[in-house]
Formats: sequence, structure tokens, C-alpha cells
Amino acid sequence: MSDPQQINETPYGWVIVAVATLCLTAGFGANLTVSILVAPFQTEFGWSRADISFAYTLLAIGAGGGGLIWGVLSDRFGAKKIAYIGAIFLSACPILISFQSDLYVIYSLYFVMGAVGFGCLFTPILALVGLWFDKRKGLAIGIVTAGGALGQGLIPFAERLMISAWGWREAMLYLGISYFIALMPALYLLKTPPVLAQATAGTLKSNQNSWEMPHGISLTWLSIAGVFCCICMAAPLMHLIPLGMDIGLDPKTAASLLFVLMVSGVFGRLFFGTMADKVGGLKAYFVASVGQTAMVFWFTQTNSLPLLYVISVLFGFSFSGVMTCLLICAREAAPIRITGLAVSIVGATGWIGMGTGGFQAGYYYDLTGSYVTAYGNAMLAGVLNLAIVGALIWYRHRQKLVLQIA
Repeated sequence: MSDPQQINETPYGWVIVAVATLCLTAGFGANLTVSILVAPFQTEFGWSRADISFAYTLLAIGAGGGGLIWGVLSDRFGAKKIAYIGAIFLSACPILISFQSDLYVIYSLYFVMGAVGFGCLFTPILALVGLWFDKRKGLAIGIVTAGGALGQGLIPFAERLMISAWGWREAMLYLGISYFIALMPALYLLKTPPVLAQATAGTLKSNQNSWEMPHGISLTWLSIAGVFCCICMAAPLMHLIPLGMDIGLDPKTAASLLFVLMVSGVFGRLFFGTMADKVGGLKAYFVASVGQTAMVFWFTQTNSLPLLYVISVLFGFSFSGVMTCLLICAREAAPIRITGLAVSIVGATGWIGMGTGGFQAGYYYDLTGSYVTAYGNAMLAGVLNLAIVGALIWYRHRQKLVLQIA
């Protein structure tokens, strides 16, 4: 009896990986422009850090909710058409932000950037990549998500340099124009994976998945874990640069901490993606979560620049593996026919965590004048994530024993 989950890998899958990597580099980079704009907005408008951080919260809510919609639509209409919509909005929103002085308009544009721009690229593109690979899906998704890590480091760093040279308005304008020029031609190369192009009725109706357990249960557990894992990672991603400036670092040096963190994340995503191919996505996710949780609080415990670089490297390596493996788990736990939906559900709850984590860090800083409480909350969320993932590993192991006995 043939396995409807079986995918025959072809060389063109790596072309899909290259395009997807570019998309996630651009998407994740655009998301973290909020972090770079904290200082310029405080200087020009006098807005609080919590108020500015709320733009990222709205982006995350948009990305989560939009991802659910676009993930379902990509299952029906294909990722390519959806991705074109995303590229247009991801390019237009930074351009429009460059002309704004009203915080609520900026909120709206960041929400749209998340819901349509990023949402159309993240979920459909990752689901598409997963459908081109089987034995090497961890490596493929690791490469693509490594592009996201690179974007989170490279784009904010480049934006910081452009802000220093020309100002924040020009920096956002040029970012949007660059995105349009880079993304629109690249998306032409996207194709429907053979597993869907040659799909049979059995493939389109089967609930079979790699975990051999009901996907309603596994995706629910993964989604809850995703909330807490992303609360843990959001505090440094949103507030590492402001934290660095608070201890006396100049803006470029503070931005370099995030850049180093994200460069380390490139290697982390490749490492944990490869690990997932060998031991399974869930076990690799647990290991990466241990590293992220162990490192996050230490950002607030030193003023030493060399030590902050070390912590940034270790945290970046671990946190990036968490996101990569969470998406791999969604691919493994769901039948092929709802790959887009599965990735979007897990991604949506992750973005809820990102929005919550970023906002709580700004809120508790404004409340206490320090990031200690905020990063402590992030560590606690990491512990809860580990407890949920550990319980899911135990449950899967028990289910396997039951099936063997039966």
C-alpha cells in the first residue's frame, strides 16, 4: 500500500528553496524595522517604548491572523498567486510608513504589513517548500528559515546605517523600493510541487501523517507551545538594541548585537534543520528550546560588550532552531492535504507569542525602568514551552507503545 505522504524529491526543489529564502529574508527583515525605529521615533515624536513596541504587536497579530487565511487559500489556489500579493504589500508598506507622523496610521500600516505582506509570504512559501522535500525537508526548511534569520540581522543593520546617513524616512522608502525590485521577478520561478500536481483522490482525502497520531491533537499541542516559545524569543528580538543603548552603547554597536545574534541564527537553523532530519522535528525542537530558555535572561545581567556578543551568539543559535523545528513539526504532524493550514495555525499562535512578548518587554521597561522583569518573564515562558513539548514527546512515545502492543 503506497504512502500518500511520500514525496519524490527533484532538483528543482532547490530553486524553490532559493526563492523562499529571499522571501523570508525580506519578510523577517521588514518585521524588525520597528526595533530600529524606536530611537528615531522617541527623539522625533516623544512616544514611549511601549507605544512604539505596540506596532510590532499589531504586526504580529496581523501575521498570525493573515497567515491562517493565506495558508488556507494557498492550499486551494497555490502559493505563487498568494506570494505575489504579499510582495506588493511588503514593498508598499515601508514606502507609506516613510511619509507618516501619526502613530495610529503607522500602527495600521504595520498591521497590514503583517497580515498581507508577511502573511502571504511566510505561511504559503514554507508550506510549499515542505511539499518539495521528504528526507531532506529539515535541511530545506532550515535553509529557508536561515534566510529569515539573516534578514532579521542584515535588514535592521542596513536600516540603522541608512538612518544614520539619511534619516528614518528615506531609509524606509528605499527599503520598500528595493523589496519590489528584488521580489517580483524571483516569484516567477515558483512552481506547483509534483506531489500536488500528480495528486490522487487518496492523497487529497488521507489523514495519514508522519507522526501517526491525530493531527487535531498534535497541532493543538504545538500551537500552545508556540505561544510560549515565541514570548521567550520576542524580548531580545525587539529590545536588544534599546537594551544595548541603555547601557551606553552607540546605536551602531547596539545594532551589531542583533546582527551577530541573527548571523549565528543562520547556522542554528541549518544545524537544527539537519538534526530534525536525523532525530525528528520534535526532539530537535526540545533541544533548541533548552538553549533559548537558558540564555535569554543573561542579556540583563552584564554590561560587558564581549559577553553580550557571546550571549547573542548562543541565544541566536538556539532561538533560530526553535522556529525552524516548530515549522518542521507542523509539516510532519499534518496530512499533505492541509499542509498550508497546519503551518498557518502553528505560525499564527507563534505570532501571538511574538506580539505578546515584544509588548510585555516594552511595558515592563516603562513600568520599572529596567528590562530585568521583562526578560525574566521571557525565561518563564521558555520553561512553560519546554514542559509542553516534553509532555508531547511523552505522549507520542506512549502512543507508539500502544500501537506496537495492538
